[in-house]
Amino acid sequence: MRKPLITKEGRFDPASVRPQMEKVIDAFDRYLEVSPYRLGRTKHAVMGPVAKILERSLTGSWSVNDLAGYALRVHEMHPATRGFVSTEARIALETGIQELMELINMVPVTARAKVLEKVEFGLYYCRRKRASEWMERIRKDFEHFLQSRYESVDAFREAWKDKNATFGAIYPSIKNDAYKKSKGMRKADIDEFWLTYGKEDIEEEEE
Repeated sequence: MRKPLITKEGRFDPASVRPQMEKVIDAFDRYLEVSPYRLGRTKHAVMGPVAKILERSLTGSWSVNDLAGYALRVHEMHPATRGFVSTEARIALETGIQELMELINMVPVTARAKVLEKVEFGLYYCRRKRASEWMERIRKDFEHFLQSRYESVDAFREAWKDKNATFGAIYPSIKNDAYKKSKGMRKADIDEFWLTYGKEDIEEEEE
């Protein structure tokens, strides 16, 4: 077991384990990217079993295998997996847990909760950033889709019965009131876009 890293003043410096924290975040990020939690919307959905892994690791009574077994079971129970865990997901998950236990061994007991809180929010930021980038790609693809259908903004506004509509300001949501209560071609265009798009809609991800 590694000794905790202490400053000359006798205080633990979280910055001293930042590289190990990044290893934990990177591994769990790789796991979540190939898991059914990839496009979750809430913090709970985004983090999948990782939040509980972090919590349980603090007790000191869970081994790497214990945590891996727990996490794999949670993964298997997600309705989108049909009980299957890919090799890529399993390896990334196991790596994350191993790196996490290594991190814990480097941190004094009194500082562990604070360090793992930083890991949790660092990972959450990575996941939300990925989701934001994914939604922005969809928005741009929908913009190109609309531009290919309508020769001008005026024609587009007339078809959608929306005098303020613009090509580049719309995410093709099927959840909002604008879609559900649309009077023009909005609903039909969005439906056709998703029919031909062939990619996941972040709004449709199971939570």
